Amino acid sequence: MAGLVCDIVTPQALLYSDDAYMVVVPGVEGEMGFLQGHVPLVSVLADGVTRVQNQKDGDAKRFALQGGYVEVTGEKVIILADRALPVDAIDAGAVRDQLAGLEADLAALSDEEASKSMLPTDVAWCQVQLKAIDAA
Repeated sequence: MAGLVCDIVTPQALLYSDDAYMVVVPGVEGEMGFLQGHVPLVSVLADGVTRVQNQKDGDAKRFALQGGYVEVTGEKVIILADRALPVDAIDAGAVRDQLAGLEADLAALSDEEASKSMLPTDVAWCQVQLKAIDAA
């Protein structure tokens, strides 16, 4: 047993829950890493990649995430993300196609209309997924 539990939760579902040796998340001021016994913390997350390493010398599982918060208790890391996906489940071609469509839709809107729509957020989510694939 690793002694640290990591949960990744989105509004739709519990995406991941398992023991972890170390969890690294994208914070708004840079990456933050957590091991068992870390001091309690609540922080805002930036868009980016979360890495969950189950064993000290093992490979990390990677998750693309957009927005949210992280809560650390010393024995548990809870990531509450607006959106999250395992990097290995992302279809780069489909994301590129989606991004092209979203950018075309966004270009057709005025600045005021664009600021009131979810299109910029959806474009950012596609970009996060593509960066996560490139970093893998």
